[in-house]
Amino acid sequence: MHPIPQRCPGRPLAGGLVVPYVTLIHNGHAAFGVLDADKTLTAFRQRLCQICEHPLDERCFLLVRPADVRRGLSPEPALHPECLPYTTAHCPILNDTATHYRHSPVLASHPAGRPCTIRRAPARL
Repeated sequence: MHPIPQRCPGRPLAGGLVVPYVTLIHNGHAAFGVLDADKTLTAFRQRLCQICEHPLDERCFLLVRPADVRRGLSPEPALHPECLPYTTAHCPILNDTATHYRHSPVLASHPAGRPCTIRRAPARL
């Protein structure tokens, strides 16, 4: 497998994997496959890598699905060339080991499917 990118030494880890900057973290737990809307918007506006949060260089990659191409947009920010191999190696959607992150929808009780202790959790994500 690919080692953690050099740009990511300060990124949090979950299960030994880098938690991408744009991933929703709820009550201290990463909800892989769920975008944090505020961080995603910040990444787009400030041209930040969706994985390491560092500013993008002139050369960057954008991951798009066929549905994104048809719509003419991508819901996810770009990433650095050196963050791409790590992402494709470890993301089950990109490496074709899964077709979706979870079998049931993300629940308002907790995006990662755990009991939620936050009193004012959002009604729906």
